[in-house]
Amino acid sequence: MTESTEKEIAVKKPGAVATIAEPRFSDSEIAESNIDNQSSLPDLASSKEHFVPLNIEYWSPQAEGEEKRVYVYGIQYHEVPDMKTGELKILECVVFIERIDDKLMRFISASKVLVGNIAVAIKRGDIIPQSTLTPVSIKFLGQKKNRTNSQLSSRWQITPLIVSD
Repeated sequence: MTESTEKEIAVKKPGAVATIAEPRFSDSEIAESNIDNQSSLPDLASSKEHFVPLNIEYWSPQAEGEEKRVYVYGIQYHEVPDMKTGELKILECVVFIERIDDKLMRFISASKVLVGNIAVAIKRGDIIPQSTLTPVSIKFLGQKKNRTNSQLSSRWQITPLIVSD
């Protein structure tokens, strides 16, 4: 199996990042830090919490005009319930972080149109994932019947935001 094939297969796992990134920790660091190999654990009482929570909410807009002003974290694969059957499927999702008052929330959306548009914007360099450089407004424009079949597709407006100091 080639290295590129291994990376492609790894990408299809739930929670795997769709764009290949350098691992956060080396294999040796992970092995050395295994809890079963420790004689004691560090005291976490004085540790600081990261400001972005790990939990993720699914965003499925209910009304035309619904908007989120967000930082795009990236494109990842997640288990998402099928809207018609409720069956869990592994789908490519856009992951974004939104500030609501003083609270940060992480959201995903598996809308094929939204994921595709965000992926193209990342590839063009219009959106820099996992950064504060390129915040965007994502507005739901409603659904439109496809020309080629009887399905409905969600429509989106993605607009860069200019943050003033």
